[in-house]
Amino acid sequence: MVKLKEAKKSMTRKNHSFKVSNTYTIYGSLAEGTDLMEGILDECEKHNIRSGVVTCIGSLKKVGYVLFKAVNGLPSGYGRDIAIENPVELVNCTGFICEDENNNLDLHLHGLVAEEDGTLSAGHFLRGKNPTLITVEFSITYGNEIRASRSFDQDLGFKVINFSK
Repeated sequence: MVKLKEAKKSMTRKNHSFKVSNTYTIYGSLAEGTDLMEGILDECEKHNIRSGVVTCIGSLKKVGYVLFKAVNGLPSGYGRDIAIENPVELVNCTGFICEDENNNLDLHLHGLVAEEDGTLSAGHFLRGKNPTLITVEFSITYGNEIRASRSFDQDLGFKVINFSK
């Protein structure tokens, strides 16, 4: 992968933002056993949401996530899958609903969890590896005017979300 410092020299990605004039919010909860990411994506499909922001709290039976790895102090991809095989409190979780390169619904989700002894862990959640323990309450804010597309950026060496109107 291209080093971030080298990539900055040739980056074509620019800061960008768009104002949404009509936004909507959905509130919901995921039942016991429902995967965190799959459950939120299912609710997005149900309400025809293709881009938005999600926040949630709750509890998980176990956790699967990754962190970026660094080489010489620069991000160089994601490290190995990390698992916590016991129940955790989902203290804070937030992410972006978007479409992938094939226009399939996708979710880029990060969160902070606490184990029973108070140990905190955080990272980039993995799809299919985070079943709900009791419940996960969530809210989704969306505006159909914005398109969020997540694709691999060769210069950065990561998937990034680009927004358009």
